[in-house]
Formats: sequence, C-alpha cells, structure tokens
Amino acid sequence: MLRRIGAFLRALVGGVSRGPLVVLAVMLVLGGLSEPAAAVVKDPALCFGDEKSPGDAKAAADRRIAACTAIAEDVTEASPLRAKAYFYRARARDDMQDWDGAIADYGEAIALDPKRASAYFNRGADWFDKGDDDRAIADFNIAISLEPSDSQAYSSRGSAFLHKGKVDAAILDFQQAIEADPGNGRAHAELGSALAATGDQEKAIAAYNEAIRIDPTDVTALVNRGIAHAAKGGFDRAIADYDTALDIDPRSADAYAKRGAAWANKKEWVRAIADANKAIELDAGNVDGYYYRAVAWAGKGNDDRAIADFGQVIALDPNDAGAWFARSLVRARRGDAAGAAADCRKAIALKPEKAGDCDVGPADAEAPAAETTTKPDLSALTKQLEATGRQIRSKDAAAQIRDALKQQVSGDVPGAIASFGYAISLDPDNAEAYYDRAVAAASQGDDALATSDCRRAVELDPKRADACAALMAQTVPAAATQDQAAQDRAAARILVERAGARLAQYGVDGALLDFDKAISLDPKSADAYLGRSRARTLKGDQAGAAADCRRAVELDSARSGSCDEQAVGDEGNARPAPDLEQSKSAIAAAPAQAVRPNLTATDDTLAAKTLETKDQRALQAILGGDAWLDMGKYDKAIGAYDVVIALEPDNRFGYFGRGRARAATRDYGQAIADFDRVIQLAPNFAPAYFRRGLAKVTSGDVEGALADCDQAAKLDPKARDAHYCKGMAWQAKGDAGRAIAAYTVAIGIDANHDASYYARGMAQARKDYAGAIADFDEALKLDPGNTDYGVARKAAVAAKGENEAETAEAAPDPVALLAALERGDAFYKKRKYDRAAAEYSRAVALAPNEPSTYSARARARLQKGDYDGAIADLSRALEIDPSYTPAYHGRALILVKKREPEKAIADFNRAIEMKPDYAPFYFGRGSTWYSMGNFDRAAADLDRALELDPKSDMARQGRKLAMAAKEKASRSKSSASSRAKPASRRPRPMR
Repeated sequence: MLRRIGAFLRALVGGVSRGPLVVLAVMLVLGGLSEPAAAVVKDPALCFGDEKSPGDAKAAADRRIAACTAIAEDVTEASPLRAKAYFYRARARDDMQDWDGAIADYGEAIALDPKRASAYFNRGADWFDKGDDDRAIADFNIAISLEPSDSQAYSSRGSAFLHKGKVDAAILDFQQAIEADPGNGRAHAELGSALAATGDQEKAIAAYNEAIRIDPTDVTALVNRGIAHAAKGGFDRAIADYDTALDIDPRSADAYAKRGAAWANKKEWVRAIADANKAIELDAGNVDGYYYRAVAWAGKGNDDRAIADFGQVIALDPNDAGAWFARSLVRARRGDAAGAAADCRKAIALKPEKAGDCDVGPADAEAPAAETTTKPDLSALTKQLEATGRQIRSKDAAAQIRDALKQQVSGDVPGAIASFGYAISLDPDNAEAYYDRAVAAASQGDDALATSDCRRAVELDPKRADACAALMAQTVPAAATQDQAAQDRAAARILVERAGARLAQYGVDGALLDFDKAISLDPKSADAYLGRSRARTLKGDQAGAAADCRRAVELDSARSGSCDEQAVGDEGNARPAPDLEQSKSAIAAAPAQAVRPNLTATDDTLAAKTLETKDQRALQAILGGDAWLDMGKYDKAIGAYDVVIALEPDNRFGYFGRGRARAATRDYGQAIADFDRVIQLAPNFAPAYFRRGLAKVTSGDVEGALADCDQAAKLDPKARDAHYCKGMAWQAKGDAGRAIAAYTVAIGIDANHDASYYARGMAQARKDYAGAIADFDEALKLDPGNTDYGVARKAAVAAKGENEAETAEAAPDPVALLAALERGDAFYKKRKYDRAAAEYSRAVALAPNEPSTYSARARARLQKGDYDGAIADLSRALEIDPSYTPAYHGRALILVKKREPEKAIADFNRAIEMKPDYAPFYFGRGSTWYSMGNFDRAAADLDRALELDPKSDMARQGRKLAMAAKEKASRSKSSASSRAKPASRRPRPMR
C-alpha cells in the first residue's frame, strides 16, 4: 500500500534558510523588537519567533496568527516585512493542518517576495498533503529553480511524482537529492520505494539499508524494507524489520498490519490475528489489518469471522475487488452459493479479468439451500483463498493496474510498464500485473522482460499458460524478423523530439548528446542534422552548425529555406522578427560569418548594452543573465546568455556574461573560449582580457594570464581588476615582489577591495608577517565575517611569534582547517546543524586558539537551540581574543533571546567601542533598549544605525515603532498626571 509521507514534509515546513551570523543577527534582533505590553496589536517577536509557545498548541498557533495578521495585513508596512508575516502565519496554519489557509498565505508571501524558495517549497508540501500532486510538483519546480542544490526540494518533488505513478521521474529526483546531500535519509528511503515499484527489490533493499544507516530510527524505512524482503519470500527478515520498527514506535499500525501479513504467509494464523487486532486497535480504518485478519480467520476455518472482516474491508473501500473475491470464496465454502455468486459478480464488475476465477451462478437461479451444497475440502479451499487473495490483496495495486492499462491505451507504454512495476511492488504475487507488464514489454520489443514476466505470471496462475504461450509465439518471430533499420529510425525520431525539448529549455549539452545518438542511429535524418546545427550554434560552434545545416539540405532539399534564410538576412534584407525558437533555428542554419571587430566597444555599462543590442528580447536576456549571475544562479545565467547568442550571434555581452558564469562554475576551458570570442568582437574591451587572465591563472596558464592582465592594464590603467589579475599571475609564477606591487596598485585604485588586501597579505606572509597582518586586518575591517581572512591573520600572527601561546605549539594545518570549516558551512546552509556543529568541532580541535572556529560552532549551536553552548563558545573566543567583535555581537543576540537584556547591552557597548561605525551593532542595541521599554535610547541607536546604513529597512521600521511607542508612553504619562496618578511606571516589555 502506498504510504503517505505527509509527516515527513510537514517536518520540513519549519526549515527556513539562515545566512551567516551577521545576517542572522538581524533576524534574531527583529525577534526582540516588539511593541510594549500595553499595545499588543503588533508583536513581531511572537510572529517571527522560532520558539514554540508553552501551553496548548492550538492556542499558541492562534496567538501567532493574530500577531502575524496585524503585520501582514497592514499595507503601510514594508513589503519584505509583510511577506515574512504571511510566511510565518502560513507556518502557524500548517501547525493546525489548515492547508487551505496556509496555501493562501504562502501565495500572499510569494506575491510580495517571489524569490523566496521556502514559500514555494512549503506551499508544495501543503498541496501534496491535500492530494494535489500536480500543483505540488509545480511549486517544487519553482523552489528548485530558485535553489538548484536544495536536496529536500528534489526529494519532495520525487515523492509527488511517485504518488502520481511517475516512477522514472521520481527515481531521477531522489538520485538528484542524494547527489546534493548524501546524508538525506528520506531521499534514500523514497528511492527504495521507487525502485521497489520497478520490481527491483534488491536495489530497493540497498536503498533502504542506506536510509536506515543514516537514521536507524526511521520506522517507515524499516517497514518498507520488510515489505521488500517479504516480496522476495524472506518473511523472517521481514518480521525482523517489523519487530525493530515496533520497538521504535509501538503505535505503528502499519508495522503491525504488515507483520500480520508476514505471519499469515508463514501460516502462523494466531500470530497473524494478534498483530491484525493490534493494527485495528491503533487505527480503526486500517484496511490491511482487516484484510489479513480475514485471511487468517479463513486459514483457521472460521468462515463467519472471515466474512465479517472482509465485509469491513468492503465497508471501508467498496471498490476493493480483492475483498469481494475473497469473500465469495469463503461464502462458497460455507455453502452460501447465492451470496458467493453475488460477491463474485461484484468482483468481476470491478476487475473483469477475474471472470472465470469464481462462480457467478446462473443468472435466474434460486439460491440453493445451504444444507444441499457440497462443501469443498477445507485445506484445498484455504490454499485457493490464500493464492487468489495474494493476487489482488492490495487495493493500491489494483488501482495501479487500472491506471497502467489507461496509460497503455493512450500510447504511454513506457509509463504503463513503470506503473505495472509499481503494482508488482505493492502486491508481489499479482499474476495479473506480471502478465499485463509482459504484454506491454513485448509491444516495446523488450523480449527478456516479457518472457520473465510471463514465466512468473504462469507460476502464480497456471491458467495463464495458454495466453502467455500465444503472446510469446507472436512476439518471438516478430522480433526475429523485425527490420532493425526501422527500429533505429523510430528510436532516432524519439531522440530528436527529446533533444528539441531540451533545447527549448536551453539544455544544450544534453541536446547535443541526443542529436549525436540520433544521427548514429539514422545517418539520413535531416531533422537530426538540422537540430544539431541549432544546438551547435548555442554552443558557439558556428562552423559545425553550418556543416550540419548543409548536410540537412543534402538529405532533404526542402530544408534549404532553413539554411538560406539566414544568409539572405545577413545580406541586409529586412525580415520580420521571428519568435525565439525561429531565431534559434535561423541562426543555427547560418554559415559562419567573418568577424567584424568593434574597436570602440570598451564599456560594460547599461548604456552600452542598450545601444549595442538591437533585439529587445536579447537585451532582456542579457539583463536577466546578469541578475542570475549576481544571485549565484550560474546555470540559469548560462541559459539566459545562450538565448542572447541565439538571437544575436555577434553580441559581446552574451559571450562575456556566459564566460563569467562558466568561470564561476570552474568550467575554465569554456569560459576562456567565450572570452576569446568577446576579444574577437571587441579587441579593446579590457574586462574580457582580465577575466580571461584570471581564468588562465586558475587553469595553470601563467604566461598566458600575464599577457592578458598586462593587456587589460594597458587598455585601462585605472581598472582595479586588471592589476589584481597581474598580482594573481605573478604570485602563481612565484614572484611575490611583483605580485605585491600589482596588488598595491589595485588597492591604490580601490581602497575598499578586501580581496586585494587579502591577496597582498598572502603574498607578504612569506617574509613580512607584520605587513601581512596589517593587510589581513584591513580585509577583516571590510568583511568582518570572512573566516578565511581571520584564519590567515591568525596563521600570520603565529608565524611572527606575537602570541606566546601559539608559538608554543605547531601552527594548525591550514588545508585541513579550511576543509573542516567549509564542510561545516555546507551543512549549515543545508540546515543540518548537528553535522555542521560536528565539523566545526573538528575545526576547533585543529585550531583551539582560533576564535573564529568557536564562533562558527556557536552559530550552529544557536540554530539547534543550545543557547548555553553557543554562549560558552563565544565566551571562549573572547578569552582567546578580547578584540574579536563578532563574538560580542553574537553573544549579545543570544542574551536577548535568553531574556537577559542588561548583559546584552554590555556586549553591544563593548562591540561599539571597538567598531563605532558598524550599523548592525547600533541596530541590535537599539532593539534591545526597545524591548526594555527605553524608547529614547532605542530611537537614538536606531537613528545612528540609519545614518551609517540609510538602506536599512529594518532599522527604519524599528525607529518607527520606537517613536510610536515613545509618543504613546508620553500620552499615557500626561493622562496619568492629569488624574494625579504616578507617571513613572515603565511599560512592561513585550514577551
């Protein structure tokens, strides 16, 4: 029976992306920023807080909904804040299982903030829980497009595909989820379910093994592994898995029902009944519990109880043909011929292929008296009941077979084969499923599968021997005489269609593979050559594209227009702008043209892009690619720049942007090729040279890099990155002196470029430790949260001998230390905080005197709710380095969460003393003053935060709240004075 994974998805809903500690600070401080107790209309702390409120869960959810509503529905609030409020209100509704309300709120959050992947993910989970797989998949698609490495989004979409019976798509998603995060136990478990659906129980068990290794308490994986063992006849192993599952969760009705089924297969009727009883006790609607108890009662010869339980199955699911059929057999055994015939007719109506397996009786016959009916042999009938009951014991298997037959009729034979496989995984003894899959496989030429399935169908149901013999007689000769060339041509057509779909989504590499294979199968396919010409154009292979287009015309002269049209257009004849696919086609068909360099193209500005780009769609694609590039979505950026190149093959910005994106993905060879093309088109465009130079440095071509960087500096002596590029090249060549000189020029041009300070510090660290330390200090001032800079500084201090404790011990291995920190960061981004903390602990062990390692671990412990552990880590960081401001900041934020505002103020004061121009410190202290009811100080600090960072919407919102609270307190004070009452009482801080 297909199991639901709603609980799994619900557990994921609470996961919200977290950034580094400095970014997290804003989130946490906002959690402490609320109206005083006298005005509970808006309460950001209650709305946005991560902690569960004590007491009744429903009451807590209602309070959060009320707090979020006040913010979300206030149109005067900033859009980001309203989006966040809608998001948290949706989470509260999720806690109440109000899926419709949550879906509506996630929709509002998305309307205000369409780039929030977690909103799409959570809404997809809600659609899944409502049973709307298509809408769930649509939302998971968008979540994945926004976060392409989100393992949970892939595994959730896979679950929706699996629920739809799209097993192949599900398997691909689960594999992608595992690739993104090998520790995603749920992905391994769901992959096991999908593999079981194909009938490959061995691979399914292997997947379940990995899921259980990752999480030995995964009850669902244990139960499913038991089902897989049972499907192979390994009932003892299955029972062992069910035992373990019940040790972990004694209230798992599913585990009891499945163990009861295993006992029934071993003919341990008493144990089967006991387990079925327990399953029904835990879940009165458990169909499997009633079904297997009925089988066990029938095995014991207690027909009345068996009939009663089959009746209960039918009451719960009137379309369960298996229950009608089994009850027919039992009624026949006890002499109720009329009842047996009626049940048989109903079973056949639900499942026509069962005609002949039970007695429908004469249409107009009276029911014979029970005493005159000859009772069949008890043991023989019991065996028959067991055998036929196993064939359709699962209503889910029957439903899958019906769906598969519909798919087959509609022409989706591969999908039908997958669905038949799923039915087999649900009911491994279903002869009908094996036979139907054999027919479908034979129609596809898969004789091996057809033969194997027919053999198994006959083993399960000998009556199918003649049908299988006829099927094999038709299939084998056909396969022996089939025209292989025709087969290849058909396969080639399929590949061309699939490649076209990939090309439409800008999947150039995948499309090229399909076109290549299609041409190898059918060398005379004009469509394949023409399609490959388009793909080669998108890849930048103009010569190959032209050759393919010429070959397409040779094969089919009707294709000449596709190739000639572009040539005509290039001669100057105006043509109407085609749609996107027509643009790709026409450009792909064009023969290679001589490059006409633009010597005046030197700028990389919006004005230059607008003036040089003729097609507005290409301009939009350039701007879209730039946006994706800035967001770090490199695959999407490459796709956008591919569109630019398809529309305007000589547009330098398309190649330049794609080169930058490819370099970011470390595809340096392709990046260099793109920059080559840019330089052909714009020989005086300095950024193309230094970008190519940086790519060459990383690729090991130091001499080529030096030449490019020098040329960039000649073309634009004030280009910071040209000199930075020279420094990188000289450093790679081993000339630290020239590298330092180049970095110094870069810093002179842009004194706020932290990377130049860091690079110069690394070059100086070979001999001038004091200079290196000074550079690392500058880099840290510009980017205080950069762990690499902090680690490098610490290593330089250790080498210089400034820290006695450090000189007494060996300096840490920088490679191992950075590797541990990077692994920790990766797990942190995936919200695997336990594993992140473990990696940061390794970093602490490698560098016990490095404060940043403790700060990193504190960040992970904070997310786990271990406030005391986080404070201990930050305190240790400050013992090592009393000037380490991130530790003061982080500890202050945690103290706010722990309701210790006075201590938090002290830490903020110390941080501000050391770094008086850092806006987040003032924002944090101002928010803390606000929570204490000191609105004057709160307003002063928030004013200072806005002076330092005028773009801070959160500081602006905080100041607005502080001023409103101050005014309200002033009015209350005046009113109290007029009534001769004490006016000195401070408003109670909001909880």
